[in-house]
Amino acid sequence: MKPLHRDQLRYTNNYLLNFHPPKDFEWGVGISAYQTEGLQENDGRGPSIWDVFPPSKIKGGFGAGRSCNFYENYVNDIALARWLGMRNFKTSISWSRILPEGKGQVNPKGVGFYDRLIDELLSKKINPWMVAYHWDLPQALQEKGGWVNRDTVYHFLDYLAVLEKHFGDRVNNWIVFNEPFVFVGAGYFLGIHAPGEIGLRNFLPATHHVNLANALGINYLQNNTQAKVGSSFSFASVHPLSKTTTHINAQKRFHNLVNHLFLDPVIGKGYPLEHLPFLRKIDRFMQAEDLNRMHSTPDFLGVQVYTREVIRNSWFMPYLRAKVVTAEQRGAYVTSLGQEVYPMALLEILNWLIPHTSDKKIPIYVTECGISQPEKLIKHPVKDHYRVLYYTQVLNSIRKHVASGDVKGLFFWSLMDNFEWAEGFNSPFGLFHVDFDTLERNPKKSAHWVRQLMKEVAGA
Repeated sequence: MKPLHRDQLRYTNNYLLNFHPPKDFEWGVGISAYQTEGLQENDGRGPSIWDVFPPSKIKGGFGAGRSCNFYENYVNDIALARWLGMRNFKTSISWSRILPEGKGQVNPKGVGFYDRLIDELLSKKINPWMVAYHWDLPQALQEKGGWVNRDTVYHFLDYLAVLEKHFGDRVNNWIVFNEPFVFVGAGYFLGIHAPGEIGLRNFLPATHHVNLANALGINYLQNNTQAKVGSSFSFASVHPLSKTTTHINAQKRFHNLVNHLFLDPVIGKGYPLEHLPFLRKIDRFMQAEDLNRMHSTPDFLGVQVYTREVIRNSWFMPYLRAKVVTAEQRGAYVTSLGQEVYPMALLEILNWLIPHTSDKKIPIYVTECGISQPEKLIKHPVKDHYRVLYYTQVLNSIRKHVASGDVKGLFFWSLMDNFEWAEGFNSPFGLFHVDFDTLERNPKKSAHWVRQLMKEVAGA
């Protein structure tokens, strides 16, 4: 590939792309249902937990609303993905559009929307990667306990059966869960995401039931479709504040919590009890054979890494005795989410993950990769040089794992600016800028860069 023009890089001109993936390397772009679709009350969709989550807990004070109105604009948005040169498109299905009450009667208009969406992708020669669950549990199920209630596991399997019946003939890639640690930890322990529950009494049963649903869901779709089936996990590179024993032990505890808790059960390694003894309390929610039921053989692992965390020992932190030293406290360069800008995090996770799963030989896809910082729009295009720099650094760093065949593909997050959960509309991850008053889409500098990348590297 030709060297990047100096005007594309704000901070340095020393980063040139040195990334030469094999021809079968899969490139894609992603969004999710709740973050982009809007029109939550249209065509029989039932409310989800995010529809009733208090606006006061969301920056800006309001929820997704119409968001990007992908529900009505999907044809044009798929055309944007095609313009980029993408051959893969990842999005989720809204459980509430398919089953407004979370169970029972199927909503034909909801099924019809995803029928049209999948058919449009296929007509443009784009492979749909459909996510069954991206954080938007039907509110009717939450009123019965949500993921704290074991019944939700079986309602989820019934929901997957509906997805398989209607879409299984055309979807060749299924992602059962997106980032279970995030939606369980933030939603059932810290209370900063929907449904806003707090405490170990919610976290432990939700953790176990999601682990159970994940493996059972992977097994179900593998047994009933010809598709590749896996789940996408959030990971963070975890560093100790110093090389003292107490900080290193704290780092190990934190690493086991954020990186092992949802990965290890599904690949047959069980819960990380050695480093997290408080997890022994999860036994009260386990039934006979659950350890076996939590184990599956995914066709791939989705990997999503946004930052690193620096950890110090803290006797005042319950359960973990570990505390995050924030990026601001360390004087590090931060994203709009307050996370450290740390492009090497993905490589560090791959360096740990590939040996950790070597006995399984599971292909890896980077199913989200992106960065967000405040963007000032004067005139189009948005000059998001920082995003070009970030992607260049990330791609350069992982090239050995791509060349070895361990990493099979990468999805840019996200196609367009959208609703970023508790951050509201204040964290623009998109390759396309969205004016949320007019809903006009415009490509940023990064979109032009990705398009050129697809032409020169991916051979699109």
